[in-house]
Amino acid sequence: MKNSFCGVMILISTFSCNQVSTFETVECIENGNSYMVFKPCRQYIFNAKLWDAEHNQVSESKIWMMANGNPWEYQPESQQEITIQYEFDEEDVDRINNLSINKKLLDWTWVKKTTTGIIENENIIWMHPFRQNQYSFTEVAPFPEVRLPLEHGKTWSGSLNIYEGWGDWANSTLTNYYEVIGYENLELPYRKLEAWHISSYTEASFGSSSHNFWFHPEFGFVKMIIHNYGNQTLEIELIEIIEN
Repeated sequence: MKNSFCGVMILISTFSCNQVSTFETVECIENGNSYMVFKPCRQYIFNAKLWDAEHNQVSESKIWMMANGNPWEYQPESQQEITIQYEFDEEDVDRINNLSINKKLLDWTWVKKTTTGIIENENIIWMHPFRQNQYSFTEVAPFPEVRLPLEHGKTWSGSLNIYEGWGDWANSTLTNYYEVIGYENLELPYRKLEAWHISSYTEASFGSSSHNFWFHPEFGFVKMIIHNYGNQTLEIELIEIIEN
């Protein structure tokens, strides 16, 4: 079994004439597991665009993700750990916070790096969403999830309990519904590919949110469009993969 320790290089991504995004070096373990999607030390870079209820663009920034080869500390028996890094401009925080649909979360400190859990096995591929900073509302939309094998018309459902610490959403239960729409051609900034299109929505006491996402058998959740109950829209697309 291969078991090596490595440090992942800093990624510098220029996306405008005067703006440069730098992500920190993150260590990872190539632990020899059989994961295809959350392959340890593979770096995923996404572009995220957020629009308000009037469809004015609120922000555009990069999100970096990598499985680091370790069990997730909160559920080590069932979930592996990924590191996520968020790009944002400190000067924009107050402006974006004013648009939050959950005002009780405004005392949260914005973070540039965090870890969370994923599941990948022969039956399910699942991840916590990108839910920090201006993307907190993804907590109350259906999480990225596929139940294998996928086929046109397949459906499934599940529930999620929200506990303390989530402001207006605390102590609530969400019911999530998923349907496989089909296998579609997709043109991404990363490249053209074919992926499964899954449509999903959440029922909750405070409102319903929808999530359309596209899943590739090797690269995972390559595109996500979330429309929250406040009529805001978040679009996330894969723009680059860096193999170790």
